[in-house]
Amino acid sequence: MIRFVVLAAPRTGSNWLCSLLDSHPSVLCHHEIFNPEGIHTAISTRTRDLGFGTVAERDLDPLSALERVWRCRLGNRAVGFKLNRGQSTVVFRRVLANAEVRKIVIRRSNRVRTYVSETLAERTGEWESYEWIKTSDTRTTVWVDPDQLQRHVSMNCRYYDEIDKALAASRAPALHVRYEDLGQQQVRQRMLQFLDVAPDVSLRPGTRRQNPAPLKVLIENFKDLHHALQGSDLQRDLLDEGEDADRREAGG
Repeated sequence: MIRFVVLAAPRTGSNWLCSLLDSHPSVLCHHEIFNPEGIHTAISTRTRDLGFGTVAERDLDPLSALERVWRCRLGNRAVGFKLNRGQSTVVFRRVLANAEVRKIVIRRSNRVRTYVSETLAERTGEWESYEWIKTSDTRTTVWVDPDQLQRHVSMNCRYYDEIDKALAASRAPALHVRYEDLGQQQVRQRMLQFLDVAPDVSLRPGTRRQNPAPLKVLIENFKDLHHALQGSDLQRDLLDEGEDADRREAGG
């Protein structure tokens, strides 16, 4: 059996990635098993009791909960789950140090949109979006403080730096992917090859995009923010809507 973990900062396309992987007939990919508010299993198993126990039981002994995840194969060759920034430090350290657990690290190049998407999800409480879930027709916007934006960027940078250093130390198998590239067939095939499963299977997205509007629509103080970021690389992110050309399916 292949064990793997998807490591991600929030709103970087990890739900999309997990749903793609879980659509493969030989892959079981859970979502946030160690989310503080709940145990989010794979889309394909949401109507089943996998014996993972309660949130309280999980939090009392997270490493035992991790072993329950690995044991529940359901006939699949590769079993994994998503671990977001800040979730279960003990599990985060365990999987990082274990060279037998393969790591898929997903990043989103546009840091401004990452921040806006996370802020909107916190405000609305809508972290996942599937075809069967009704979403609000009202568009929510956000006022972006430049200093808070920069702190968020720095926080994510530290998170990924920690991952990179741990991977270098453990020499564990790792695959780095970008949110903006997940729509490309060759990237999907590379992920499946990394998990040692048939690479020529057509993967199906199980999520839909939540905030497709341009940043100038989503950000209330767009002009002021543009001025505050003048000349910085974040200003380029603010103006760059190029990810929409590749992002045809679902996500953050």
